[in-house]
Amino acid sequence: MSFDIELGYASRAGKKEVNEDFVAAMLPGPGQEAMGVIAAIADGVSRGGAGREAAQTTVVSLVRDYFGVPETWDTTVALDRIISAQNTWLAAVNRRRQPALGLTTLTALVLRGQSYTLAHVGDTRAYLLRDGELRQLSIDHVVAHRDFMHQLTRCVGADERLVVDYSQGELQCGDVFVLLSDGVHGMLGEAQLRRMLSDGLSRGSPAQALSEALVQGAAAKGGRDDATALVLRLQGASEATLRDEQRQSRTLPAPAR
Repeated sequence: MSFDIELGYASRAGKKEVNEDFVAAMLPGPGQEAMGVIAAIADGVSRGGAGREAAQTTVVSLVRDYFGVPETWDTTVALDRIISAQNTWLAAVNRRRQPALGLTTLTALVLRGQSYTLAHVGDTRAYLLRDGELRQLSIDHVVAHRDFMHQLTRCVGADERLVVDYSQGELQCGDVFVLLSDGVHGMLGEAQLRRMLSDGLSRGSPAQALSEALVQGAAAKGGRDDATALVLRLQGASEATLRDEQRQSRTLPAPAR
C-alpha cells in the first residue's frame, strides 16, 4: 500500500522584491513507491542577490535526485550524498563569484515505509503535530546570543565540508509535519503554532488552508521577512519495510540471561 498524503504550501515575499525562500515536494512515480515521499524547504541567504538561486537549486536538486538513487540505499545515505554534492558545487560557485554569495538553509523530510527521516542545516524548522502535541524536530544552527540569532553557524554553500543533522522516527496515521522558514516561526510562537494547526484540523481545514493560515498569521504579526510554510498530513502509511523492522529491533530490550 502506498502513502495517503495531503500536501499544502504557501509562500509570501517580505520587504524585498525577490522571495528567497523555496519549497518543493515530490511523490514517487510508478514503480518507485518504495522510495516514499520527499519534501524540502530552504531559505536563501544572499550577499549580492544569489540567495534565491542557492535555495532553489538546492531544493530542486534534492527532490529530483532522491528518486534517482538505488532503492537499496539507506535514506540518510541517499540524502547525505545528494546534499554533499550540492554543497560542494555551491561552495565552488561562491568562490568564483566573490564578493557575491549565495547560501541557503535546508530542511528536508522523507516519509518512507513506516518511518520518517529528517535532514537539516540552518534555521528553517520542522515540526510534528501528533495527538495534539507539537514537537520541534530540528535544532536551529544560529549564534547562541539573542542579538545575533539571525546569523547562521551552518548553511549550504559556505564551506566545502558540511555537517548535516539527521534524525528518524516512526510514523503514525494522523501525523502532521510542518516545515517553516524563519519568517513564520520567528513571528509565531510554538503555542500559537499548535493552536492554529489544532483549530484548523478540528474545523476540517485541508493542508493547503493550514499553510496559508500560517503565512498570513506571520504577516498579521508584522513579519517583514520572506514567509513560507509546507504542511504534510499523513492519512495512511505504507507497509513496513525491512529497514523499519531493523530499526524497531534496535529498540527492543536485551533478553534475560
